[in-house]
Amino acid sequence: MRFTWGSATDVGRVRTNNQDSFLTEPAVWAVADGMGGHRGGEVASRTAIEAVRAAVASGLAVNEAITRANAAVRERASGDTELTGMATTMTAVVVGGGQELLIGHFGDSRAYMLHNGVLRRITDDHSLVEELVREGRLTAEQAESHPQRHVVTRGLGVDNDVEVDLYTIEVIPGDRVVICSDGLTTMVRERDIERIVRSEPDPQRAAEALVDAANRAGGEDNTSIVVVDVVEVDPIEVVVPETPAPTEAIVAETAAAPAAATAVPGHRPAMRPAPEPPAPPPPRTTASWGSRIRGTLLLFVPLILVLAIAVGGIGFYARRSYYVGFSGNRVVIYKGVPGGVLGWDPTLEQRTALTAGQLTQIDRQRVAAGSGRGSLSNAHDFVSNLQAHVNATSTTTTTTTKPRPTTTRPRTAPVTTP
Repeated sequence: MRFTWGSATDVGRVRTNNQDSFLTEPAVWAVADGMGGHRGGEVASRTAIEAVRAAVASGLAVNEAITRANAAVRERASGDTELTGMATTMTAVVVGGGQELLIGHFGDSRAYMLHNGVLRRITDDHSLVEELVREGRLTAEQAESHPQRHVVTRGLGVDNDVEVDLYTIEVIPGDRVVICSDGLTTMVRERDIERIVRSEPDPQRAAEALVDAANRAGGEDNTSIVVVDVVEVDPIEVVVPETPAPTEAIVAETAAAPAAATAVPGHRPAMRPAPEPPAPPPPRTTASWGSRIRGTLLLFVPLILVLAIAVGGIGFYARRSYYVGFSGNRVVIYKGVPGGVLGWDPTLEQRTALTAGQLTQIDRQRVAAGSGRGSLSNAHDFVSNLQAHVNATSTTTTTTTKPRPTTTRPRTAPVTTP
């Protein structure tokens, strides 16, 4: 397969440092958006990108490479109390061979594909508003302006175990893949992203135009873009099955057939009798009103019973589930599910000694998203992890300086993969 690509990144109009990192190498492209304080986010995203680069180069699949990146971020944070609680998103695209690209995804950075002039989003965000949209509690239009649209529910470096989303897409020459941080998607509508990506044929200029659009809309976050154009794909091998040679029995039977047909000169083959017409269906009788009512009841009563059982099951689940959230500024444990379901609203189960001001940025986002879901013991374990992070960050007092923002715009380059 052969590709060309371009990339661009910018600190934006509000932030003072760029916490995004990206990767543009033959057969692997990625974007990571760091979180966790002034320095932590930048270190987290850069650490994850380098880990993915090394893992893919060693032959690991993209989802395994992102799992390695999670371990690398956690290990990096464990050696520096200034980096405790840092995390990053990751969306990476690698060449799968033939006509396939493989996409690994964790967080709210996104991957799109432009095919025949139509832009389609490939990945699903791991964010609070996206979960609300999938549950039907928010519309896509409401999510675009929701005040908590930046709250991420998954980040590399937070937990030991990660579940990476893996997507496989088939591509043809002329297709275009766009990877971006949420600095683009929270500022520019998808229809405008599609217009820019469709109208600019050069991938480098397309990446720069997308960054400019995000900054013109306010530039509230760092924005990083990688645009990959499919120039050529590997041909598909078509395997034609071999036709088996006729056996002796088949040859003998074929040779004997004409002789049998001409054994009796002037003989005419017997005519088959015409099939008898099918018997007419029995006349339909009109059912009485009583039988119609009974039939209707037999149809709807089981349906009502199924709905009643389903509602009861949902209520049972809602009252046996717990999660960690905020009550004002206090971290608390709720009984129920976030936002409630079918009239079963969550109730306060237990208050903790933790406050929002003690938590790291990523931990505050996780609590705001209603993390630690499941049993009461799961909620307690999640609170214990929060307390451990607070204890780790309170042992030292650090001072950081603000680095000058930079803008990186790599050049477009073609590549031919074996």
